[in-house]
Amino acid sequence: MFKNYFFLNRLIIEANTVLKVSKIISIFSQEKDKLIIEVRKNDFNKFIEISVNPGFPYFTIKDSYNRAKKNTIDVFENILPADLICLEIAVSDRIIKFNFDKGDLYFIIRGKYTNLILIDKLGKIKFFKNMPEDFSEDSFKNEISQTKFISDLNNPVFDLPSDKINIENLQSRYPFLGKEIINECKSRLDEETSEKIILIIKKIIMEVGSEKPVVGFDWKSNQPVLSFISFQLNKEDIKEIFDNAISALNYFIGKKHHLEDALEKRKKIQKHLENELSKLSNKLNNLKGLIERGSREDEYQKLGNLLLINIKNIKSGMKEIEVPDIYSENLSVKIKLDASLSPKKNVDRYFDRAKDDKIKFEKAKELYKNVEVQFKKLKSVEESFSSANKIEDYVDIMKELKIKEHTPTSKQDDLQTKFKHYIIDGKYNLYIGKDSQNNDLLTTRFAKQNDYWFHARSVSGSHAVLRVENSKEAIPKNILKKAAAIAAYHSKAKTSSLAPVSFAFKKYVVKKKGMEPGKVAMLKEDILLVKPEIPAGCEFMSND
Repeated sequence: MFKNYFFLNRLIIEANTVLKVSKIISIFSQEKDKLIIEVRKNDFNKFIEISVNPGFPYFTIKDSYNRAKKNTIDVFENILPADLICLEIAVSDRIIKFNFDKGDLYFIIRGKYTNLILIDKLGKIKFFKNMPEDFSEDSFKNEISQTKFISDLNNPVFDLPSDKINIENLQSRYPFLGKEIINECKSRLDEETSEKIILIIKKIIMEVGSEKPVVGFDWKSNQPVLSFISFQLNKEDIKEIFDNAISALNYFIGKKHHLEDALEKRKKIQKHLENELSKLSNKLNNLKGLIERGSREDEYQKLGNLLLINIKNIKSGMKEIEVPDIYSENLSVKIKLDASLSPKKNVDRYFDRAKDDKIKFEKAKELYKNVEVQFKKLKSVEESFSSANKIEDYVDIMKELKIKEHTPTSKQDDLQTKFKHYIIDGKYNLYIGKDSQNNDLLTTRFAKQNDYWFHARSVSGSHAVLRVENSKEAIPKNILKKAAAIAAYHSKAKTSSLAPVSFAFKKYVVKKKGMEPGKVAMLKEDILLVKPEIPAGCEFMSND
């Protein structure tokens, strides 16, 4: 329900009572996909928190927020200081408009296009995170100019002919109703007449705008649920009742983050237990095999004695010798020799083997006991884990197993988020520079020596780096051509029918002292003639 249009409609109504005609102090971000707007009104500070994560988009208001000293950036500084006049919502779309005196900030909820877009008074557009390649700024500006925004509760008019009014047609014609309202309507219908359907939907919309919100838990999906006290669905799972939508949403977000944190911990513990139990089980099986086979000490001792008795018959360079077996009547035995060793050293080699195998056998028995103790202890932890259901239990288990809370990321992982990223044919990673300084960062700090480097020839454009994960595996020619096509697409040759693209291993691309940003020299190059485009099988990945 937190993404439903009418819930958002109620949120902006409540937000206006708190934020209308306030001063913007700062706009910043310190978490991926999350923006914080600090506002001041009547000597009190409030914090608007906006998530542009396509899977979990929301905006809410908090009384406090601790800004980190590190890893935090200011956003949309060009409009500050600014006055927040009011909030509005599009009449039939999930677009929330923050009216500033120096421009308008749009929070759009549209799958992969979910974002915050600022249009200042001069018509210049800025994005909080990069938009997909197929997003059109001009189309968005044109759409916004024709969109009506409101700040009160939307009371939609359903202009379908009465004989066309049914659940399916309403859902198709008015998608902003959302599945939550449609499903609630279905649960209340006893007869599917057009009058009854419209009456129930309008009643549900009014309830969303006025009833007390509730937060419960859906045991089927193992997720918290935000709903309203009058809703029939999930009624048996109601846990908390709230006076306003903002408080309910904050509680819901906290519960969802808490649950996700618990699930993340559970996954880490489960993976750790599976890996460690598998390792210990294999180790026990191997040790058990060694123990059951027994020690070969007596066998090697016997062979050493036989060689010692017959040492005069051993000649240099012999690979094998057959001698009488004094331990068995009327039998002889063939003993392998090392042709590079002297007769005495061949004798000593078997006595050394006897000694080593005795030590190895004793160690195997001792190690088996130790590993068995570890295995039983881990199985006991696994049993406790299977019955654990609280985050505190998971924290204790992680401490006992010495599992680190966060896996540190490498500098390379941190760097790669700074570039445009394509995946070619679902396997090969191509990174594109965004400007001159970013090109230098990509080429001089991110690219590895055996990565492929591309640049449209004789025109300005982005550097492109095709990551080579395995230097022993040749990159197919068609992959190189697709990478070159994307490099040409991100250059001044974008509109050409064909463009030459230089490419080479990164080790042949150098940045000499005194060169301008984005400029490099190639010690060796090959040329590919390609059509500037994003070829089929190439997927743009948003890193923002």
